[in-house]
Amino acid sequence: MPLPQRHPRLPKLRANSLLRFQHPKTTASKGAPVTQILDITLPILVIVLLGFFYSRAVKPELAGVNRMTIDLLLPILIFTSMSSKGFDPRAALLFCFAVVLHIGATGILALPLAKVSGAGARAFLPCAMFTNVGPIGIPLIVLAYGAQGLPLAVVLLVVSNILHFTLGAGIMSGRIDWRMLYANPLVWATLLGLGFAQGGLHLPLWLDRPLAMISAVIVPLMLLSLGARLSSSQVRDASAGLRGAVLAAAVRLVACFAILWLLPLSGLERGAFILYACLPSAMFNFMLADKFNVAPNRVASIVIMGHVASLALLPLGLWLAL
Repeated sequence: MPLPQRHPRLPKLRANSLLRFQHPKTTASKGAPVTQILDITLPILVIVLLGFFYSRAVKPELAGVNRMTIDLLLPILIFTSMSSKGFDPRAALLFCFAVVLHIGATGILALPLAKVSGAGARAFLPCAMFTNVGPIGIPLIVLAYGAQGLPLAVVLLVVSNILHFTLGAGIMSGRIDWRMLYANPLVWATLLGLGFAQGGLHLPLWLDRPLAMISAVIVPLMLLSLGARLSSSQVRDASAGLRGAVLAAAVRLVACFAILWLLPLSGLERGAFILYACLPSAMFNFMLADKFNVAPNRVASIVIMGHVASLALLPLGLWLAL
């Protein structure tokens, strides 16, 4: 009696689960029609709105889900992306350097604008330097470029997260706590994934398959969580928040194109870098401002109004990137 054969589609589970977020026409040039840009941005908006209105109606307790996303789900996504055959860490070195340079340059450019923003340097600089890579950046890049864009999106997440919880937290608190670096599960997931990639190691199918299934649900889950978080946020000063959000976005774009003029990024890397610069301020900025009592209401206003302004800025970023 012959042995049962493995289903031929099972080894492709990870790629298929990621490509389902990609629109089939997202490989066009800068002259792409408006409908193509809407095909990328509207799915993100729809899922965020679902989370927003559901949270308004039901008011679910999401603290546990958000904690699980940060401590477990995102590390799994990072590991599966970093350990995949399609990721070359040496090729990503220039991209990593560009991201680090962008965060530093944005902080320098934002410093003289801190008073204009009305938030002060300790509150405004992290809002300008660190963007919402996880809930918005990863879905946006995957929708625009498909599965091949996921490794770069993960690089953005890891680099930004490490600097956010060291340098960003240090700006708000007045000191850098390096313990937040080695206690961060994203760092260990990155190192483990790189070790598997460089060593040619592979997980057994019974373990690789559930990790791939988890990776497939993280993107929409983060968007739902973002909508839920926005539904419970309050804007105390919309005009000041919008002013700070616009200044932060302008500084990020200036730094982005200055770096693109200096560094030879092209193709997918260039596009992902532009989309990264167009993202709104990270939600973590409010969490850190609240923890260290650094103008938390003003920071919340900048973050929330930045997400509102991104409805116009993200389509522009897609037009520039594609």
